[in-house]
Amino acid sequence: MKNLLHTPEGVRDIYNGEYDDKLHIEDVVDKFFKEAGYKGIQTPTFEYYDLFGSDIGTTPGKDLYRFTDRDGETVVLRSDFTPSIARCAAKYFNDQDSVLKLTYKGNTFSQTGQMQGKLRETTQMGVDMIGDGSVEADVEVIKLALETLSAVSDKKAVIILSHIDFFSGLCEEVGLDKASELTLRDFVNNKNFVAARAFLENLVMNGQPLKRDRIERIMQLEQLIGGELILDEAQKLIYNKMSFRAIDRLRRIYEALEEYGLGDRVFFDLSMLSKYGYYTGVVFKAYMSGVGDCVAKGGRYDTLLSEFGKDAPAMGFVIVIDDLLQAVRAHEDDIRDHYLTFALTKGRLADKTLKMLEQIGISCDEVKDKDTRKLVFVNDTLKIRFFLAKGPDVPTYVESGVADIGVVGKDTIIEENRRVYEVLDLGFGKCRMCVCGPKEADELLKHHEKIRVCTKYPTIAQDYFHNKKHQTVDLIKLNGSVELGPIVGLSDVIVDIVETGSTLKENGLVILEEICPLSARMIVNQVSMQLKAYRIKDIIEKIKELEINENNRAK
Repeated sequence: MKNLLHTPEGVRDIYNGEYDDKLHIEDVVDKFFKEAGYKGIQTPTFEYYDLFGSDIGTTPGKDLYRFTDRDGETVVLRSDFTPSIARCAAKYFNDQDSVLKLTYKGNTFSQTGQMQGKLRETTQMGVDMIGDGSVEADVEVIKLALETLSAVSDKKAVIILSHIDFFSGLCEEVGLDKASELTLRDFVNNKNFVAARAFLENLVMNGQPLKRDRIERIMQLEQLIGGELILDEAQKLIYNKMSFRAIDRLRRIYEALEEYGLGDRVFFDLSMLSKYGYYTGVVFKAYMSGVGDCVAKGGRYDTLLSEFGKDAPAMGFVIVIDDLLQAVRAHEDDIRDHYLTFALTKGRLADKTLKMLEQIGISCDEVKDKDTRKLVFVNDTLKIRFFLAKGPDVPTYVESGVADIGVVGKDTIIEENRRVYEVLDLGFGKCRMCVCGPKEADELLKHHEKIRVCTKYPTIAQDYFHNKKHQTVDLIKLNGSVELGPIVGLSDVIVDIVETGSTLKENGLVILEEICPLSARMIVNQVSMQLKAYRIKDIIEKIKELEINENNRAK
């Protein structure tokens, strides 16, 4: 048993001072919720699988902990409280016409990727107001979230607001069908505007490509992050009633919160759409410094209860206690909070990135010194920091919030699968991810025969063969020259990056299939995108302008 002292990945023990701090936070949160009139409710740790199914619009099946009980029923560990609360409200309070206020506390379980430093079990506390669809209800819930966070910590919490109907109305206005809207929603919510543009440019509706002006209107979502004035900009973009009503509601919520003295803590991001499909109106997230994710999140879900037989609007939010605990215990870091930190991929990508940044007025002479042993480089005048890292580490630094901005190849972003925003295709470092091998291996690919594949990129290779080609393969992970695989008989083909193809040619190999184009991308931490929005948006716009000017000169 001495070898089983450690916990499984994604779960942990909490003890001593940290345990006391967590209990204190839970007591403060519970006190605020109860004083606001919310009554406690407890739901089971595991529920039927269908409660979190795709029809409800909640957690993807691959992220759930599933098992089969003695009766052969598929059950899952609770990943999200909202469907459970909706089920309880419909079951126990179906005939209640007055407003129902419920509060809960418990642990949720979600399977994150391996070795990503993310908890798979977290404690959550939340509230739900059922039966009131008014703006006043929205304001009450959001106000409670801000006041509760303020009671827990002196650190300033900010709320980011959005509205699902603004995006839906815009999509309907430009002629997207529901399937296209859902695909685009995923790209936009993850700030992957590079993929969003590519999707729209290749989209065919009623036999015709989407018009350029309609694409550009949707892409304006990228700019709709900031203070109250963003609502004016958004209103100029639309001509449909659904989106107008969404903007009007957000404005009324802001004005009410401003009257409570909370206006300086409220911002907007109209491209924030939530991964949960059951949200129907306003959605929001709360952020604090010291943690790489939001500490609270919620929104309006007016149709979810009807799935369980009770037709009632609802609004609620959840505080992720573990993330809030991390924010509270994090030391104030003047540099991290007030400086903008870049993580750059060592080598040619870093050199090209620094050259590009110099052209928009961002420089640091120290980082150019090839003989220096320093690891972190600072420009105090511009309040900018740089550090160089290996490519696969850059998304890790950005996801955790250690770096605000990263520059890394698209291949690394796909392979590492970190929760970051991919905001720009920088246009350099272009190459391709390809399936390569001897020419005769082409027949194996055409007939979908089982093959062996050597690669440094198992995630990309598995997705391509399993989900796109539907071909059975044995993947072999290599760290060195993967071209050796088919040459020495270890594999039939390889999946690797191809720039010029000269190495392949010299070794008797050819490109058999192209998986995807690659280039350097700019990625941004999710919290930084909100708390440092003005500085980051300014950099993005200057880089875009630089690209436009270079393209014009090339013509």
